[in-house]
Amino acid sequence: MQTITVSRNDEIYEAFADVARAADGTLVCTYRESMGHSSRPFSRVIVRRSFDRGLTWGPRQVVVERTEEETARGLGRLNCSRIAACGDGTLLLVVDLLLRETFEEYLEPHPCMILLLRSRDHGATWEGPEETGLTEGIVPSIKELSSGDLIVGVTEQWPGPKGVEDYVEAPTCFLSGDQGRTWDGPFRIPDPEGSPWTGRPWRLNEGDFAEMDDGTLVCYLREDGEGLGAWKSFSGDGGRAWSTPVRTRMTSCLGRPSVGRLRSGEVAVTYRVACGLSTSLGLYVETAAEALRGAPAPGGAPADPEQYQGETEARFAFLDNDRALSADSGYSGWVQLPDGALYVVNYVTDDAPRAHIRGYRVDREDWYLFPEGAIRANHPLSANPTYYEKGQQMARDQQLWVDGQDWSRRVPTQK
Repeated sequence: MQTITVSRNDEIYEAFADVARAADGTLVCTYRESMGHSSRPFSRVIVRRSFDRGLTWGPRQVVVERTEEETARGLGRLNCSRIAACGDGTLLLVVDLLLRETFEEYLEPHPCMILLLRSRDHGATWEGPEETGLTEGIVPSIKELSSGDLIVGVTEQWPGPKGVEDYVEAPTCFLSGDQGRTWDGPFRIPDPEGSPWTGRPWRLNEGDFAEMDDGTLVCYLREDGEGLGAWKSFSGDGGRAWSTPVRTRMTSCLGRPSVGRLRSGEVAVTYRVACGLSTSLGLYVETAAEALRGAPAPGGAPADPEQYQGETEARFAFLDNDRALSADSGYSGWVQLPDGALYVVNYVTDDAPRAHIRGYRVDREDWYLFPEGAIRANHPLSANPTYYEKGQQMARDQQLWVDGQDWSRRVPTQK
C-alpha cells in the first residue's frame, strides 16, 4: 500500500474527505477546512484535482465558503461534503449547511440546508451552490442509480422522551428524477427489531448506498446506540420502501461508511473503526451474494434466518490508525482505478498538529491474496490435508474468470 499526502496545512483543520473519478480520469477530492472537528469559526469546502491517479495533487479550490463574519451573522456553517460522478460526465458535490449553534437546536425542525454544486468540466469549475429544499437531515451521501435517479441519504435527529438525553436518529432518503432540481421524500429506514443492550435508543445514521445487479438497493448504516457495528437495510423499489435493518459483519462502525461497488461486482466500504479512544480507517469488502444476504424474501416476508447464517464471503483490513492524542479520523471516500486498485482518501491527525488529508493506493494483494470477484475460505483442517494445493487451484480457477471479464462494462454504483 502506498500512502500519499493529498493536503496538509498545519494552520488549518482539514477533514471529512471524499473523492470521485471524472469522465476524463481526473481524480477530484473534496474536504472541509475549519479550525477543528466542528465547523468553526469559519468553514470552506475545498476541491483538489489529480491528473496522475492520485500521486500528486493540484492547488486547492474554494467552491463554497462561510467566513467567520458570515457565521457570526447566522448564515450557517458548512459540515460534510460528498462527491459523485454521474453517467453524463457531470460531477455533483453535496454538503450540509448547518443553521443552528447548539445541539439542542439541532433537534428542532429545519436545522440545516442541503446544498448541491455541479461541475461539467471534470472539477475545474463549479456551478452553485443550489438550495435543494432538503432541511431535515445532516451528513449527506449521494449516488446516481442505474435508472438515472439521484438518491441522497441524510440523518434526521429528534428529541426523545427525555429530550436531548435520549435523542433519536432516523436515516432518511430523498430521490430526484431530474438531476437534483426537485426531490421526493422523505423515505425513512426503520429501526431494527428489539432494543439495544445499552438501553439507549437505536441511532442508525450516515447511511450510504450500493445498487445490486437486480436493482436492489442496500444501505449500509453506522449505529451509535449500541456502538457494536454497522447495519444494512434493503429497498426493492428504488429507495422508497426500506426493510427492517439486519446486522452486517462490519465491526465498530462509528463513522460515515463510504459505499460502492467494484468492477467485479463486490461491495466495498471504508469507514471509521472506533475502539476505545482510537479512530482507525477500515476497509470491508463483501461479495454481491453476501451483500444481499439477510434481504427480505420475495413478497416482503422477513429474511430467512438460515439464509443469513453460513460462511461469510467478506474480508476486512485496517488501512490506517490515528496515533495522535487528539485522534480524529476515518471519514473517507474511495474510487477504483482502471488497473483495479483502490484510491482512498481519509482525514487523520496522527503526527500532525491538526487533521489533514491522506491518500492511499490499495491493491488487492494489500488486503487479500486471491483474485478479484470472489471471497472464499480454504481452512487447513485435518479433513483437508491438501489445502495448499487446493488453494492454488482455487486461485487459478478464479484468475481464469478474471481474465475473461470485460472490465469496460460498469456495474451499478461502481466507483
